[in-house]
Amino acid sequence: MAKKYSITVNNRASNSAYLMVFQNDPTQWAPNAMAVAWFAKFSNPNSRVKFEWGVDTGFSWAETGELQPGIQFSASEVFDASNGQNKITLDYNGAYLFTNPDKGQDPSRFYLAESPNIPVGSKAAVGVTMSGSTVYAVQARPNQNLTFSPHPSYYLAYGNYEEGDVIDVSTINNPLLLPYPTGVYALTTTLNADGTWTNPVTLAQANEERLLLAAT
Repeated sequence: MAKKYSITVNNRASNSAYLMVFQNDPTQWAPNAMAVAWFAKFSNPNSRVKFEWGVDTGFSWAETGELQPGIQFSASEVFDASNGQNKITLDYNGAYLFTNPDKGQDPSRFYLAESPNIPVGSKAAVGVTMSGSTVYAVQARPNQNLTFSPHPSYYLAYGNYEEGDVIDVSTINNPLLLPYPTGVYALTTTLNADGTWTNPVTLAQANEERLLLAAT
């Protein structure tokens, strides 16, 4: 069974907003790629929110118009590459579609070809997904070949972010890096009233703290 990562957030903020998980290096995929709000949940103070995900990778596409921060990427089609077919082509025959799934040369990399049929000035965008949701997106262009090698770093933020929002990671306020040590897949953190975060701890550490609090 594939490993599942999780982050549990104790929300002690002074206002209601969205908790959002994202990855912050879109240019590892393509120079003009942008990050997408990967997962997001609306949260009220004095509540607990948990996000959980796997690392299975794939591709998506959506008709977004010009790709820029503030718009929504809502996938029209998602291709799951976890079955060993790590290569796909985005084509256009009056509508966009994925075609010709195949095995790429390197099983640790993921290959997306864009056919010559893609219109010049295309209003579609292609995305790379993880755990079924889009992580990064870039404008679709004819005759492009994109390759992705997953080396994810996970971040958490609190604010006005909905899942699928195209974001400029440089403008995100006070993001929290989620460092998963080797062999650790579950972390817990607290969002404080002043907008700061506690250092993420493992599930075992969080349970020890809960037991100590219950005993006092």
